[in-house]
Amino acid sequence: MATNKGSIICAGLSCLDLQLIGCTKRGTDEAIERYDEAVHCAGGSASMTGTTLALLLGSSDGKGAEEVHVLTKIGPDFAGDTLLEFYRRAGASTKLVLKDETSRTSMAVLPVFKNGKRGCFVNLACNDGFRVEELLGQLGDSTIKPPRAFLFGYPHLLPNMQGDALRSMLKRVRETLSVNNDQSVVIGVDLNGVDGSDAAAAQAALVPALGEIDILHLNEDEAAVLTCSSSDDNGINSEYGLSNHLIRQIESFHDSGCAAILLSLGSKGAFVSITPHAARLQQLACAAMSDWISGTKVCVPAFKISHGDVNTNGAGDALFSGFCLAASSWAASQHTDEWKVTPNVAGTFASLVAWQRCDAKTRSGEGMRSADALMKMIRHNDLPETL
Repeated sequence: MATNKGSIICAGLSCLDLQLIGCTKRGTDEAIERYDEAVHCAGGSASMTGTTLALLLGSSDGKGAEEVHVLTKIGPDFAGDTLLEFYRRAGASTKLVLKDETSRTSMAVLPVFKNGKRGCFVNLACNDGFRVEELLGQLGDSTIKPPRAFLFGYPHLLPNMQGDALRSMLKRVRETLSVNNDQSVVIGVDLNGVDGSDAAAAQAALVPALGEIDILHLNEDEAAVLTCSSSDDNGINSEYGLSNHLIRQIESFHDSGCAAILLSLGSKGAFVSITPHAARLQQLACAAMSDWISGTKVCVPAFKISHGDVNTNGAGDALFSGFCLAASSWAASQHTDEWKVTPNVAGTFASLVAWQRCDAKTRSGEGMRSADALMKMIRHNDLPETL
């Protein structure tokens, strides 16, 4: 039950994270807090999606999967060199990484509290100057396999890749990477850094590009900003546990051209909404989502980590990675009428990927199940306990 062939490009923001594991939180600004351990990891959307997918798709000989490429911008410094080593260790290709000799690599400090939640302090550094032309310039490498998916993350934290610039960039990416008119690359966008203090600016950064986005991932707080909704606005839909206003606004994203919405709900799982416009799905030939039923809406659960060793840093990126992998793989031609990657299957697969990522014991890949193994768990209904 192998996935479709073709590479996956994970582009956008990156930073070197310094995680302070096991932080206390006394609740006062000047309290002396303690932590158990300091750990570096590859952070940001391009890093998190790239390393997660490379580990999921790694080869049995332990050398990793050269079909997963990271496309981001770094500087000639310790943080940049460390990021490259993390990518290689996970099995992701670094040939598309842009190294700017005049820039500094972004760094972030993340206190990971004992309850699994985290804070974030970041200097965006070279991400602030990452330009569309630089990103597109890296796509000219003819040695990579034709991509089946292009995943882009955190436009609200990349000032040169927002609004019309984001729309134009994604359109040019599709034109550049699609093999022909019958096999269009799946484009996913993952949100982070949506500023609730200026809803109009947050909307302007995303809405013009919705027609070029096949899969959009966001969480409840980001959705509230982008739709100007609240949790009690016009009542709660009993079937999905979301406000009716929010559901209607998500549908408006579909009317603007977005094919699929993946909404993170934390410990409650995720909500998946598929466009009611069948023709929009049919544009995505050779991907599983081209065979999905238009107008589908499903809720999928989050899974419990039984031993309690939890680190939620990167959980949203992992959920997004898993959903996009399932949606762009296991195409209709590869399965029977008895087994199809439906939106519910893709959402459950994504939740399993996040479950593995949140399990601190598998973050480096040791003991992590492969993509095929996770899909077999779904097929045989051999799933962990839900939250």
